[in-house]
Amino acid sequence: MKINLSKNFSVQEVQHSDYAIKYDLENTLPAKYYKNALMLASYVLEPIRLQFGAFSPQSWYRCEEINKAVGGSPTSDHMIGCAADISIKGVDDIALARWIISNLTFKQVINDYDKYGNRWIHVSYLEGDNRGQVLHKTRDGYGIGLA
Repeated sequence: MKINLSKNFSVQEVQHSDYAIKYDLENTLPAKYYKNALMLASYVLEPIRLQFGAFSPQSWYRCEEINKAVGGSPTSDHMIGCAADISIKGVDDIALARWIISNLTFKQVINDYDKYGNRWIHVSYLEGDNRGQVLHKTRDGYGIGLA
């Protein structure tokens, strides 16, 4: 049964993880992080959807085990439900990031990629900590700005 978190996003999308499915792992959003996911959906993802059309985040909530397995930061906002990785078919990632930066309140926007060349925009929203940090992934870590 689909449970709506916001108008267009469901709790199932928050908890979806290809890695969890592949390795039969539990990735249930703890109740204490539900508000974080709701606020990210309401203040960031819904406005993005209104501007660019339907999409589903590639990664949203990640339990500690999954976060570690996929090489996430030990302090990743994904582990508290307030970050999502998104890429929208037909929309340039940098254009997406620039729109977010110009139009929304956020904690972080990161121009990110993996070792296979897959690219996405990481965006987070955390009540009380929306500092508007903009970063890009480098071979050695992260740099300031979108690059």
